[in-house]
This record gives sequence, structure tokens and C-alpha cells, in this order.
Amino acid sequence: MIAVTVPAHNEVRFIEKAVEALLRATASFEDEFRIVIAEDGSTDGTDKIAQTLADRNSRIVHIHADRKLGRGLALKNAWTQIDADIYVYVDCDLATDMKYYPRLINLAKQGYDLVTGSRYKKGAKVQRPTLRDFASKIYNTTVRLMFKTQVFDHQAGFKAFSKRLVANLLDQCKSTDWFWDTEIIIRARQEGYRCTEFPVEWEERRRKKTPIARLAKDIYVHGKGLLRMRTRGERVQQY
Repeated sequence: MIAVTVPAHNEVRFIEKAVEALLRATASFEDEFRIVIAEDGSTDGTDKIAQTLADRNSRIVHIHADRKLGRGLALKNAWTQIDADIYVYVDCDLATDMKYYPRLINLAKQGYDLVTGSRYKKGAKVQRPTLRDFASKIYNTTVRLMFKTQVFDHQAGFKAFSKRLVANLLDQCKSTDWFWDTEIIIRARQEGYRCTEFPVEWEERRRKKTPIARLAKDIYVHGKGLLRMRTRGERVQQY
């Protein structure tokens, strides 16, 4: 069974379209699956839409949190309640072109423990604000060099995980926020899990310009996460 998860905090603009698109796409090539809405303490009505969707279709599961947990903890909260062979998560805005969605799942079926779409691997196409794109490239290069992950994009919200990786690493990840993606990749590489990355087409759907305050917050969150892992002596083995 495949658990396709959509983390959602105040996603009233995107949630219904995203869930319906994932439902159609997954049903076109998979029989055993659930679309899991990891609804994260929303205050804009996302929770009501999510519950309505779940009431309409037994393949949709709505997991509600009374308060905002952060993406990492929201995913953990959902996945500890769902028994699956493959765990997938896709950002609610569907910024990654859905034509790559079957490949994401097929690679996981082929035995990879961690599969991630990449905006920065050769062949990828990206449309996003220049400042944010530049900052993201600098960050990902820094992580790759610091921890020898061999990954070009640690942050993309388009990933698949094996059951054994989730069972073994979910509790090890201390991040509850956006740094969770980076941390689980670092840990997966450290523990020798089979990982792969492939280029995708990605388009910014939330905002055409990057607010400086938002960029500063992201730098703080990710910088703090990297510092924590480095000071605790986290190192990835050489492969």
C-alpha cells in the first residue's frame, strides 16, 4: 500500500485541487493507496475542506492537528498512524510537474529507500524568483559539501520513502520544521540507505517575489538545523 501525503497548513487555495489531482493520478496506475492529508493546525478552513474530501472518498484520510506542528512533525504524526509499504509526500501547491509523479513511485518500487525530485540536477527546469533560487542553490551546495550527501536538492517537496527507512529513521529526526527534509536525507546517507535523485520541472506557484522577511526566516531555520547537526558530530560516510 502507498500512502501519498499532502502536508497542509492554511492551504485553502490549493488543498482540494491537489488532493483530487493526486487521487486521479494515483488511481491511474495503483490499486492499493491512500491520499493522506496531514493537516497541520489550519485556521483558514483547510481543515473543513480536508474533512469534507475524506467524507466523500474512503481513499482519502484526514489527519488533523489542533496546533501547528511544522512540516516534519506533521508528516511524522501522519505516518505513525498509517501502515504503508511506500510513503510519499508532495507539496500542496503541486509545484513539481505531475508528469514526474509515476516515476517517483516507480523508483521507490524498484527498491530505493529514498527518492527525491531535484530542481538543481542537470536536466531540471525551474521557474522561481531569482533571489530565492540563488539562496536555495547556495544552501544545497553547502549541505552537499558539508555532509557529502551527493544530493543536489535537499528541499524539494516531492519525495518517496521505503517502509524500513520510515520505521528506522523517523524517530531519529529531531527537526519539526522545513529542515526535516535535509535532516532525513543526511541520516539516510549516513546509514547507507539506497537513495536516488532525478531532475524535474518545477514552477513557483505561491508568490512571484520573495519577501525578505520570509527568506531571512528560512535562512535562520535551515542554518540552525545545519549547525545543530554539525555540532552533534553528524557525518555522512563516504561512498
